[in-house]
Amino acid sequence: MLSIIDAREKGEYNAGHFRNAVNIPLSEFRQRLDEIPKDQPVYIHCRSGQRSYNMVMALQGFGYENVYNISGSYLGVNLYGYFNDIVTSRDKIVTEYNFK
Repeated sequence: MLSIIDAREKGEYNAGHFRNAVNIPLSEFRQRLDEIPKDQPVYIHCRSGQRSYNMVMALQGFGYENVYNISGSYLGVNLYGYFNDIVTSRDKIVTEYNFK
């Protein structure tokens, strides 16, 4: 099973997020470690990559081995995804585009 964690704060998440992503803000993840699986890959993103990088580094410090920072994070995927969604008429992989 693929796990995607959105490290942004709740308001950012509510404004638009990857479908099937779980919102565990960087500010809360230490209290929510029991929600993050150790036995499968976990992909983490935020808006720009800084918070997700910090979460990846901290999780590795807690013994997690299969944690990955999604390159480009939410903003980059929005820009790339929007273009592909328009060109190919595919279903959005995000609930809402957010370029702000």
